[in-house]
Amino acid sequence: MPGATTLYFPELGPAWVDWVQVVNVGTEPTKVLAIARNPANGQPTWSEEKEVDAFECWTPNVEAIGENSSMQLTADQPIVAERHMHGGSNVMDFVGAAVEYETVGLRLFFPELVSGARDWFRFLNVGEAEALVNMVIRNRNGDVIRQHHRQIPPLCTWDLAEEAMGNVVGTVEVQSTQLIVGERHLHYQGGQTSVGQFGQVISDGPTTLYFPEVGPAWNDWAIVVNVGQEEAKVTLIAREDGTGNPVWSDEQTLGSFECWTPDMDAIKIKSSLEARSDESIAAERHMHSGTSIVDLPGASAEGGHVGRHLFFPEIHTGSHDWFRFLNVDEADAMVNIVIRDRHANILRQLHNTIKPFCCWDVDENAMGDVIGTVEVQSTQSIVGERHLHYQGIHRGAVVAQYGVVIGE
Repeated sequence: MPGATTLYFPELGPAWVDWVQVVNVGTEPTKVLAIARNPANGQPTWSEEKEVDAFECWTPNVEAIGENSSMQLTADQPIVAERHMHGGSNVMDFVGAAVEYETVGLRLFFPELVSGARDWFRFLNVGEAEALVNMVIRNRNGDVIRQHHRQIPPLCTWDLAEEAMGNVVGTVEVQSTQLIVGERHLHYQGGQTSVGQFGQVISDGPTTLYFPEVGPAWNDWAIVVNVGQEEAKVTLIAREDGTGNPVWSDEQTLGSFECWTPDMDAIKIKSSLEARSDESIAAERHMHSGTSIVDLPGASAEGGHVGRHLFFPEIHTGSHDWFRFLNVDEADAMVNIVIRDRHANILRQLHNTIKPFCCWDVDENAMGDVIGTVEVQSTQSIVGERHLHYQGIHRGAVVAQYGVVIGE
């Protein structure tokens, strides 16, 4: 999988305390150009550029963006970026969306829609022609309840609030004639905490998904949706960290676009989870603990989450960081972690061998007192999950992400 040289953030601006970091993950220096655009007409509202060395970080001055905008980042070397949105205990993070990272496409899917959660969606047309966009809202049985249509000019957006969704508990599918990226904000506990996610590209939908961590440490909740056209048999298998042996399993037959919420409370020890199907599936996991709420999609090779070369655009000392790596291949994975500061200096390396379907947990003590980035190289396909627990003014907030696959 090649690295991306163009990234997008559908929404950025003064409504949140925004922070963006861009990292050159190529082998040569590159000039990175950041452009913010008016969401209604696509015209530039702000720009900044910088020469960035290999694995060096750049934090553009996004606080200078005075109006709600979208953002595009371009370079001639592969780049990865991350955006944090801060507002009290509401903190969301997004990794820059890209075709190569399977977050920009013609067919997007959100596995969960819930009434009363102050949902907000934004779709950004990144194509060069007008996008004809169709949104299909289904209930949990797969029945179409509502549809919306819109024409989005190039580099412009379409925003929808929960009123447009109707009083529906189910799913959202979005089809477009041009490449789009979709961003969703979901607000919990009367707005005390929020999670954000990009729509999952399902044009080439996976049939195998992974969650590196499930178990009793959190109040886990998961949903699996058959996004194929035929009935699907879905099997879930939870495996013990150290041995890879199954500790729990369940299965369900799902109609097209039908939802399944398995009994995650039945998993009594910390485990990984694999979902298998004979049709394309999408999934989502929510982790709840007070104001600490995290959501993650089911990880897959097709979704840009499973590979041999992963990258995390930010590590920050002083926050409670935790990483977990799951080997999804049938041979031992020899894994090397490279920890760099913001100037691309290598400060520490960690090594481990992970047995098939087993996990390696790495906490902030192992990472060291570093503000920078994390690169992970493996001899087998792995998925990496990171949790960042805020300890300062945003205490009580947690964000999570998968390592971005940046090439083999």
